[in-house]
Amino acid sequence: MPPMTLERIAVQCCKSCAHVLNSDSSETQLRCGLGYYIQPPLTRKQGRMDSYPVVEAHERCGRWRESLKGVLKRD
Repeated sequence: MPPMTLERIAVQCCKSCAHVLNSDSSETQLRCGLGYYIQPPLTRKQGRMDSYPVVEAHERCGRWRESLKGVLKRD
């Protein structure tokens, strides 16, 4: 694999994911907020933090996103 590809894969982890939630109540300080972000923005409600799974900073999944589209952000 070319070095650029390996470098890119290393960046695609939970700590740099747009879905991550910072949490004081988890031992890793991170929780996966995918369940929150897949809700329609107008009806989105945050649940208790313990309802979001604890994730490690260097974990990866197929739902990783660099950023989220929003009203204040141009893509």
